[in-house]
Amino acid sequence: MLRANLTAPFTIELQEKSIPEITDSDVLLKIHYVGICGSDIQMYHGKHKYMTFPVVFGHELSASIVKTGKNVTGFAAGDLVTVEPQIYCGECYPCRSGRFNVCERLKVQGVHADGYMAQLVVVDAKFLHKCTRDMNPQQVALVEPLAVGVGAVKRAPNYKDANVLVVGAGTIGNMTAQAAKALGAAKVMVSDINGKKLALAKECGIDVAVNVAETSLTDAIETHFGMRKADIIIDAAATRSGFKSILEVARRSSSVVITGNYKDPLEVEMPLIQRQEITLYGHMMYVREDFADAIAFIREGKIHTDGFITAVYPFRKTLEAFRYIDEFPNDVMKILVDVQNLEG
Repeated sequence: MLRANLTAPFTIELQEKSIPEITDSDVLLKIHYVGICGSDIQMYHGKHKYMTFPVVFGHELSASIVKTGKNVTGFAAGDLVTVEPQIYCGECYPCRSGRFNVCERLKVQGVHADGYMAQLVVVDAKFLHKCTRDMNPQQVALVEPLAVGVGAVKRAPNYKDANVLVVGAGTIGNMTAQAAKALGAAKVMVSDINGKKLALAKECGIDVAVNVAETSLTDAIETHFGMRKADIIIDAAATRSGFKSILEVARRSSSVVITGNYKDPLEVEMPLIQRQEITLYGHMMYVREDFADAIAFIREGKIHTDGFITAVYPFRKTLEAFRYIDEFPNDVMKILVDVQNLEG
């Protein structure tokens, strides 16, 4: 079987490996689609702070079960599944309190450990999530980024019936905005400078899409949220200018959730946070319930995915997929790799 190994910046090698063996608690997966996300691009550029080469990347996936270990229950060959790509200890305080996404010894598959850009992968069954067989495997590959969005919304209290602003209309921003609506927010606004991504946000049912290159965020908030303004602001863009604008428009006693991945340290005007009693929440990935919600939302049609997948590349053209993202970053929402397609 083949796997794609990121061996150095801008270098992806397709390697032939023997079919992995399973233990009693494992399953053998046939990988269908793997999504390329922002952290994969950081790794490809050699700029990810928390990974080392070489590594098999890929943590957004759909797969079907080939076989199960004798102790595995609840799953069978042929089941369509996706995977929580987190390895956690289960012993530290965050794990014991249900926040294994911030385990003190957390490893993310596809970043700190080998991931899923391979034709066949062995995984412990405890990380699996079953999807119904009538779900589209390409949609199932979107469960992981949607789970990030679900988790980001849930980090803030009182998200139901809230006015929610999501800064950034890329993959995570779009999914977060849609998750907010699915979780019961009153009104959801997304902001960006990319007209194509804002147009897609509107097509996906987001209430308001604001181009901040044309309209000030302050004016947009007053127009669409009124005097109540934004109860929750979620930073999915992770830019210095974006965070500065977040603090400028945040309402007194509002909540700000950071889910975008900042590459560099950031100066923060602390008096704005302190004097306005703004609550700042860090957010990292998801917990198991967020995955379950994401699957249910897609299955129930609460998440719009039409037009979300920009292109699908065959496995042998994985490197070309990364190069395309580099060349046309403003045009890409989600690129998938069809791992079982060996053309090219």
